[in-house]
Amino acid sequence: MLDLIAQGLALVMTPLSIGAAVLGLAAGIVVGALPGLTATMAVAVLSPFTFFLDATIGIPFLLGIYKGAIYGGSIPAIVINTPGTAAAAATALDGHELARKGQGRRALEMSLYASVIADMLATMVLIFVAAPLATVALKFSSPEFTMLFLFSLTMVSAVSGDSLTKGLISTALGIGLAIIGLEPMTGQMRYTFGMPDLMGGISLIPLLIGMFALSEILLQAERGAPAIDAVGQQRNERGASWLDVKGSMRTILRSSGVGVVLGALPGLGAEISCWISYGLARRGSKKPEEFGKGSIEGVAAAEAGNNAVCPAALIPMLVFGIPGDTITAVLLGAFMAQGLLPGPLLFTKSGDIVYGLFVLLILTNILLLIFGYFAIRHLRKITLVPSGILYPLVTVMCFAGAYAVNSSIFDLVIMVCGGFAGYLMRKTDVPIPPLVIAVLLAPGLESALRQSLVFSDNSLSIFVSRPISGAIVLLLVTVLSWMAFQTLRKRARARTAEE
Repeated sequence: MLDLIAQGLALVMTPLSIGAAVLGLAAGIVVGALPGLTATMAVAVLSPFTFFLDATIGIPFLLGIYKGAIYGGSIPAIVINTPGTAAAAATALDGHELARKGQGRRALEMSLYASVIADMLATMVLIFVAAPLATVALKFSSPEFTMLFLFSLTMVSAVSGDSLTKGLISTALGIGLAIIGLEPMTGQMRYTFGMPDLMGGISLIPLLIGMFALSEILLQAERGAPAIDAVGQQRNERGASWLDVKGSMRTILRSSGVGVVLGALPGLGAEISCWISYGLARRGSKKPEEFGKGSIEGVAAAEAGNNAVCPAALIPMLVFGIPGDTITAVLLGAFMAQGLLPGPLLFTKSGDIVYGLFVLLILTNILLLIFGYFAIRHLRKITLVPSGILYPLVTVMCFAGAYAVNSSIFDLVIMVCGGFAGYLMRKTDVPIPPLVIAVLLAPGLESALRQSLVFSDNSLSIFVSRPISGAIVLLLVTVLSWMAFQTLRKRARARTAEE
């Protein structure tokens, strides 16, 4: 490991790599601070522009955006009670109440400290866990990957919304999109309708830009400009003290653990982690009555929970090639465009680049503390940028980013269709993440399934006769049984309430 870290340092400790990471971090904080712009949107729109750069420049830029945007979402959540990203929704509960009491700077600084501590802890877990997991993953063959892909799709379908049925519909739509194009074994065309542009399948990045960025712009245009409950900064406003941090340290550590666990599980992202961390902090607090009314501990819990997800979500993506959330789904596409195929062999073939990126994650985390102080002092006003200026600029970036991938007009058609599809899915509460992750995982699932059936002479027993794949099957059955039990339990409670 030490040799790989040394080689990674030599690769990334260059002005261009560090500059790209710093630029991405600063841009991410600005994006997070602008209500309506999400981390996923930023990474999806800007990732095509990194395809023409070296991997040690383009990937650090995107990782910087990812980390900066997740933190930046706390700024408008505290200042104007409008989370910049969905992951900062729980932060607004206590953060804005503190701001209304004249303690806005205290809340902002606590969110910064909690974010940096949680991010650093999760990064350490990533560094020490990823390589050993990759060694285990090298023992996986097609049956193990078949069940792992199936388990991941089931998890994403189950936790990405309030309805399992809608989650499964979204997953099915994603699989349907993934099989468009040339059939991998026979070369026959599937669902191309005679269109040559579809022979290579649906272009991933334009689809992502449409479903995440363009659909969000359509929704914001429909809603119009929201009423803003802004809180101005007062002179001599006190920041977070050492006693504040010390008193919240137990909460920060607990929330960091929650974020690491949820981040490493496919489909459970920062949006879920912030609420679970907040709920656990409230239960374990000595002053639970303050939560929702201006608890500094509540701010620390929410921010530690969502920021710990960022490095942890990279674990399944790097080790198994399975995205942990929607942002790492976009990052997976960026890695593949750079010729880096995430999976257990990534650590063998490109270990120096991987550990170089780990070093940059630590560096950007330290820089987040510096940039965060600057953002606290100067980025409050950016939250008031008129939507009439903001969204047209983002729309132009969407079209430019989608076209930059292949210089294809057809990609713009895919982006627009994806935008309207994403808009309709949001309006009908059909979750988008299962569709996106299914588009990414379906080709691997199909390939692994076919190989497994060839090896076993079309016998399904191969999936239960091997120890690792059998264990995953058992885990999958357990999860499905638990989900069925919870569904029946909810229905029983609903009938009892009606009676």
